[in-house]
Amino acid sequence: MSVRSPRGLSAVLGILLAVGVEATPPPIAAFARRESILGAAISPDGRYLALLDTQKGVPIAVVKDLRYPGKPFQLVMSSPPDNHFFISWCHWATNTRLLCGLRAPIHDVGYVYTATRLAAVDADGRNLKVLVEGNGLAASEGQSQDEIVDWHAGKPDTVLVTAQASLLDATERTLTGGSGIVAGATQEEFPSIYELNVVTGSMKVRLASHPPLRHFLSDQHGNPRVGWGIVDRTDRIEIQARDSISNQWHPLESYEAFSRKGVLTPVAVCSDRPNCAYAVGGSEGRQALWRMDLSGAAEPVLEFAHPAVDVDEPVFANDGRLLGVRYETDRPFLYSTDPARGRIMDGLKLALPDRFVTIVDATADDQLFVVRTTSDIDAGTYYLLDLGRAHLSRIGTAYPELEAGKLGRMQSISYAARDGAKIPGYLTVPPGVRAEHLPLVVMPHGGPIHRDTWQFDFLRAFLVSRGYAVLQMNFRGSSGYGGRWFYAAHQDWGGLTYSDIVDGARWALQEGIAEPAHVCILGWSFGGYAALLGATRDGDLFHCSVSIAGISDLSLLESEARRFVGGQITREQVGTDSAKLKTDSPRNHAADVRIPLLMIHGDNDAQVNVEQSKAMDRALSKAARAHEFILIEGADHQLSRESDRTTLLIAIERFLGVNLGPGVQTPP
Repeated sequence: MSVRSPRGLSAVLGILLAVGVEATPPPIAAFARRESILGAAISPDGRYLALLDTQKGVPIAVVKDLRYPGKPFQLVMSSPPDNHFFISWCHWATNTRLLCGLRAPIHDVGYVYTATRLAAVDADGRNLKVLVEGNGLAASEGQSQDEIVDWHAGKPDTVLVTAQASLLDATERTLTGGSGIVAGATQEEFPSIYELNVVTGSMKVRLASHPPLRHFLSDQHGNPRVGWGIVDRTDRIEIQARDSISNQWHPLESYEAFSRKGVLTPVAVCSDRPNCAYAVGGSEGRQALWRMDLSGAAEPVLEFAHPAVDVDEPVFANDGRLLGVRYETDRPFLYSTDPARGRIMDGLKLALPDRFVTIVDATADDQLFVVRTTSDIDAGTYYLLDLGRAHLSRIGTAYPELEAGKLGRMQSISYAARDGAKIPGYLTVPPGVRAEHLPLVVMPHGGPIHRDTWQFDFLRAFLVSRGYAVLQMNFRGSSGYGGRWFYAAHQDWGGLTYSDIVDGARWALQEGIAEPAHVCILGWSFGGYAALLGATRDGDLFHCSVSIAGISDLSLLESEARRFVGGQITREQVGTDSAKLKTDSPRNHAADVRIPLLMIHGDNDAQVNVEQSKAMDRALSKAARAHEFILIEGADHQLSRESDRTTLLIAIERFLGVNLGPGVQTPP
């Protein structure tokens, strides 16, 4: 880690004095830790429960045999501390075989990208095996190897996965005389679909690669039916359907990224109908859930649309049945389409009020369910529901050291932008404190094609615990509010999107929520970009700025994206007006910074290249502008490691204590 900014004795004394007059908040470690439980899955027969847990900040997979309730969970797989791959998800492939996805950042000539792998292990921890990669081929270096196309491939112990064509194993290549490989370097770059035996690791081509298709949907019976991909060196996305009789691909949709053309994007193949798929597409200006005919013989049928917001994502059972669709206004909701599952959900909501309840896994007979609850003060609490016994037992929670009652609650708000548009958002204040004359942190979300939602955020919770109010807003350009809201700020990162953020800060001052001269802007990723804009443009409004993995140069962002598939999409998102890109790039205005600025970035960031912060650091130094830049070695975009988040929170607490002042005192 490198730090560029001296810390004077007065700054340290200021922090000590501030701490002395406040009630003792939860320790930094309680917020910086990895979630205690990252996921849970139950075997199809209900015998085994698997948890993706953390041990000393490292993701691990543990399994419990539910026949013996008194026995503890057993460790079956761990992310080795000396291996940059870590476990990101686990799911039961059979009654006794657990399949887990692994993820790691890979460096390549100054750039970082994410690679994934697969590993499988028996429920008792035996027969641990890395799949796909370990087939004896020198070419087995494909980037993505954990994309499951179908968990029900029609053969025992087998799933369908995608992998580059060159990954066909040596044994299969010998037996087929090479016929399983599609010739040509360009063709081999695209993934084929393989039958993967999760016990032996053997692979066999089920479906050869078909450019430009890179991602696929299957019918839950081992038959890939839909594929899509980006046409090389363009921003055009092609969607194709595969005929159930002839097995031939035919065009379904073709469109340019960010096109306003009405497009239905398939999200799942109907498991009970031969030519049916569920798709997300426009309905009266907002994204809705449709049922479409893959043969084109029938018109699409609207399944669900909300009058105010886009649908989020449909929910399916393990066998492919549609169970409902999620959407979010100021809180998340589920519209149920399956009556039986809907009744179960109604009972769970009564038992677990003031939380958003989801069923994350279930046994094949729908008698045991893994339930997860979330809220603005709960990152995830897991339960096991035994339907036959009508019994709900608690498994564990993500942040066990944090007391929910002592965390600030998100309040839904809206304010008028300068053109009169109503901007929705959230205000969170320390518990027991009135929303009056508070030191305020304005925290715009990342993306910008994203939105803030009613959910736990470790950084917001930490800031509130230190006595600061936090304002979040879904500025124009955010997702979730329909096409008109999104396209209003398209290719205008430094314009309408940013002005909506500024208007939110001014609203908080006008309403008496924020204390004048005690407003700071802090953001991550795109939010970090907005924080840098705040530092260069609005030093009269913001009195300090914190950019975490922020973007400083939009032209550099476009240049970096050209190295990756779909790089043209970034160009279409940001725009091509060189004068505007220059104007809207904080790096070009470093000399205008007049307020304290803290930048934090990890050098393993695969989403925003660390060069973005390094370039801003150089520009600020050249302009002789005081600032602090903390470079965290080995850290990814999310600062996933506990040590990374500890560094982050220590730095922010110190920086805000000096430049925003101490937070308000909260009642015990």
